Amino acid sequence: MAEVEPLSSWDMVLYGARVLLALVVVIPLLYYGLRIIGRRVTVSRSINGHIEILDVLHLGGGNQLLLVRVAARVLLLSVSKERTSLLWEGPEEEFDFGVRPAPEKPAPELRQWIERWRRGQRGDGQGDDG
Repeated sequence: MAEVEPLSSWDMVLYGARVLLALVVVIPLLYYGLRIIGRRVTVSRSINGHIEILDVLHLGGGNQLLLVRVAARVLLLSVSKERTSLLWEGPEEEFDFGVRPAPEKPAPELRQWIERWRRGQRGDGQGDDG
């Protein structure tokens, strides 16, 4: 059998650089390629812009709830592998899609407790004398 020469440290550096370069090039190409393919497969766009999917709730097992705007109507659809069902239909004016509810502000007692805790007290009025 022919003997194999051991690799020098310079050869190892070159192999490492090739692997690193391949990873730097291949991983972003895969990421963006799969992202573009995923958009084309999963997102259907309306030609005239009269149909828009507002929200999707995945329920598991291939089941979804879709909130869809069609012209001036809003539809709630149940979608499964076998069929699509209309659950509710109403006018678009009933919804304010652009405004989200503001988060509730904590009660004044909670704010006071937090301030006492920040100052080094336990929250029950007794300090941490220590």
